Amino acid sequence: MSSSGLIDRLVNRAGGVLAFAGAAAIVLMMLHICIDVTGRYFFNHPLPGTLESVTYYYMVMVTALPFAYVTRSQGQIVVEMFTNWLPKRWLELLEAIVGLVVLLYVGVFAWKTGQEAIVKTVLGEVRNVGSTQIVVWPTRWFPPLGFGVMGCAVLLRAVDHFRRFLRS
Repeated sequence: MSSSGLIDRLVNRAGGVLAFAGAAAIVLMMLHICIDVTGRYFFNHPLPGTLESVTYYYMVMVTALPFAYVTRSQGQIVVEMFTNWLPKRWLELLEAIVGLVVLLYVGVFAWKTGQEAIVKTVLGEVRNVGSTQIVVWPTRWFPPLGFGVMGCAVLLRAVDHFRRFLRS
């Protein structure tokens, strides 16, 4: 197996694992909220910390972790206004250039969110919920992880488009 095939498989596998974690977070969030609402309206005793759990854990996982999967499966919104008129060869080059621009953008996001994650980890970030503290610093690592794997997926796609441009 070539090294590019191995890298492709690793990025696909990582993207799939992160997407599965995001999907699991949706299910857990739904169950958590259902239990909270049931406790609130039927037993007059909601689960403490539901809002914080949804805000700091579930929503971050749901939004940040599936980035690579969406990129690899080309599930993002695509607007084609003038690119349909381009010859196939030049469309491949344009896709490769756009991929490199997106890689730069995603790389900056991964870097900046990674810096924030380091700071919050060192500080041991927590949120107070009544008399209880919820540890939230681990969730700061989800965006750099999601953006990092997405960057790998974007790079692989840009290289693939550039190879197709050169072959045509």
